[in-house]
Amino acid sequence: MPRFSYQAKDADGKLLTDFIDAVDEGSASTELSNRGLWVVELQEISDKAPLDTEINFFSGVSASDLNSFLIQLSIMIKCGVSLAEALQSLENGEENSAFKKVLFDIRTQVAAGRGFSEALSTHPEVFDKFFLAMIKVGETGGILEEVLKKLASTSKRRIALKNQIIGSLAYPALLFTVAGIVLSVLMFFAVPKFAELFAKANLPLPVTTRILISISQILTQYTWQCVGGTIFTIVFLVILLLTTEGQKLAGEICLRLPVLKQVVQRYFVVQISEPMGLLLGAGVPLRELLLAIENTIEMDTARSVVSNMRESIEHGSSLKQALDGNPIFPNMAIKLVETGEKSGSLDQMFTEIAEYYDDQLQSALKSALSLLEPFLIFFMALLVGFIMLSVFLPLFQMSFIRPK
Repeated sequence: MPRFSYQAKDADGKLLTDFIDAVDEGSASTELSNRGLWVVELQEISDKAPLDTEINFFSGVSASDLNSFLIQLSIMIKCGVSLAEALQSLENGEENSAFKKVLFDIRTQVAAGRGFSEALSTHPEVFDKFFLAMIKVGETGGILEEVLKKLASTSKRRIALKNQIIGSLAYPALLFTVAGIVLSVLMFFAVPKFAELFAKANLPLPVTTRILISISQILTQYTWQCVGGTIFTIVFLVILLLTTEGQKLAGEICLRLPVLKQVVQRYFVVQISEPMGLLLGAGVPLRELLLAIENTIEMDTARSVVSNMRESIEHGSSLKQALDGNPIFPNMAIKLVETGEKSGSLDQMFTEIAEYYDDQLQSALKSALSLLEPFLIFFMALLVGFIMLSVFLPLFQMSFIRPK
């Protein structure tokens, strides 16, 4: 069922921002009217939004561009500069032509009276769902400066995380490339020569040798088909991982792998806890906050955790009860949530959880990446060992054959 975001005023004239599930826009408007609300804005949330990554690869806007924009905008707003003037200044100083056009469009919309979050939402290729939800809640709650600073911090951490992953994968990638070249030379040139030699000797070949020769024959006879298939598979996987559905699938798979499970868990604990701590401290209602966070998470498992939290609040239960037995939040985090609920310091507890598990995320990622290199070395050793065994066993047999 489609989901709609709306802004509506209640009987007291208070502006409410929330989400509603309905068959169509008319049904959503009727339902809100039945609740005694006057609809100000109603917009369907598309499930076919562009890539839910920190920055769309094809947008022309890098993570560094966005991080710089957030830092400068938060400073200007803190100094009392109006939003329109700040956007004008940032547009004039922007060197990236693609981002400059985006800023021009956003500034034009803001100057025309459109809301900042609404203007940003017209560029989903640059600003993802998490970004838009945070800005919208911050704008509504009057804490835009704090939200921008937190988003800048989050963006900076994402860049550092991305650089860490790229740096850690550099050596394994080089190792894999070199090994691939060596194996290709063996399969295309060395193995066929040995196959001719074994055929002349008329020896009964071991199973491993027959398998190796068969693979070599397939590769030499269908070289271009194999190369094309490999390239197609790599491109397909890359494009798949750039889509929302691909990322959801990858997240679900990683959540079930022992080594990567902790990385995924800690990532979502931070993604959920960080805005909870910030916005609860600013007085944003818990239910409204949970709805906003729920809408930014694509992976079904993590989204169900936030959904359970929201439903628990709606039914008058505690967050601790909603988190019991969940696949994302560890027991320590649940205990802190329970303590925060009892002491009335839930915002502080979520902030502590986000900071602690952000450090844990770095450690878990480092541990996962440190296992990649020895795994690749072990895999290559097995592969080379298989080839060498397949080649040398027949050679040993030939050495014991006496000429007649």
